[in-house]
Amino acid sequence: MNHSVDIVLPWVDEKEPGWRQRRIEYDQGKEIESTNIRFQCWDNLHLWFRSIEKCMPWINRIFLITCGHVPDFLNLDNPKLRFVRHDEYIPKEYLPTFNSNTIEMNIHRIKDLSENFILFSDDVFPLLPIEEEYYFKDDMVGDEAVENIISTGSFTKGLHEQRYAQVNNMFIINKYFKKREVQKKDWNKWYCEDYGDRLDRTRACVYWYDFPGFYDPHMANAMKKSTLARLWELEPDALDAGSRNKFRGASDVTQYLIRYWQICTGDFVPRRTQGKVFFPTIDTYKDVVDAINNKAYQMISFNENCTPDEFEIMKRDINASLEKLFPERSSFEK
Repeated sequence: MNHSVDIVLPWVDEKEPGWRQRRIEYDQGKEIESTNIRFQCWDNLHLWFRSIEKCMPWINRIFLITCGHVPDFLNLDNPKLRFVRHDEYIPKEYLPTFNSNTIEMNIHRIKDLSENFILFSDDVFPLLPIEEEYYFKDDMVGDEAVENIISTGSFTKGLHEQRYAQVNNMFIINKYFKKREVQKKDWNKWYCEDYGDRLDRTRACVYWYDFPGFYDPHMANAMKKSTLARLWELEPDALDAGSRNKFRGASDVTQYLIRYWQICTGDFVPRRTQGKVFFPTIDTYKDVVDAINNKAYQMISFNENCTPDEFEIMKRDINASLEKLFPERSSFEK
C-alpha cells in the first residue's frame, strides 16, 4: 500500500512579456541558446492535463510550478490542483531563476507535497493508462538500475554544461557509495531480466570500480521528498552552488541525482522504463504524430530541434493529434 502520489510539473510561459524581459536582463549573453528554442511554447498544457486525468486518474494532486503566470484555461478551484510560485518555496537568494535545475532541486521545500511524487516535464505525455504500481509499489519507487558511460560528445554550447552536471552528480554518488558493495547487496535489482537489452550497458561497465554514470530515460520519474531533503543535508554546498546559477551552469546538479541515490540505497522496485523519446525535426516529426495517433507507446516525450517557422508546423500537427486523442475537457480547465 502506497502513500498518496502527487505530480510536480514545472512550467514556463515563454510568451509572457515580463518573464522575457527579466530573462534578458539577467542573461547578459550567458544563456545556453540565443535562438529561444529552449523557451518556445507548445500551447498544449491543457492537453497535458487531459492526458494525466485520462491515463493516471489515481494521482492525488498536481503541483504546477511557475514564476507566477497563470495559464488562461486553468481552473484554480480544482481541489486536485496546487498552483505554486517560485517565491513560495525557492529561497530568495536563488531568485529569480531561469534554471530548471534550481527549480527542481528545491522541490522538497513545497508545502503539502506528498512524500511520494512524480516529476514531469511538459514535453512528456502519457498516451495509455498507467497503473500506480508502475511508479510506486509498497512505497518504493519503480525504476531501473542501469549503468552508462558519460560521453562528452562534440563541444556544443549547452551540452557541455549538461555533461558537467552529470559528472557533478556522479562525484556525489561515488563519494557515498561503493559500486561493488551496492550491486552485491541488491544483485537481483541490478541484473533484473526485465531490463532487457539495457542490461548490456551495465555489463559493459563491469570493470569500473566506481559508477561511471547511469542511463537516464527522459520520462517522468518517481521520487521521494525525503531523498532530496537528505541530499541537501549531506551536500549543502554543492546544491547551493548549483541553485545560485540563474541559468544552467557547470556547477549544477540535476534531478537525476535523486534517482541515483534511490537506486544506490536499494529503495526501488526494478522494472523497465516504458516510453519513447523523440527528437523531431521538420523531416521526422511525423513519427511523433503517428505514435500519438496509434497510441504506440505508454508515454512519449519530444524535444524539438528546428527553426521557429518549422516549429509552428510541427506544433500544429502534433497538437492536432493530441487533441484528437484527448478531446474531452479535463476538470483542470475552466
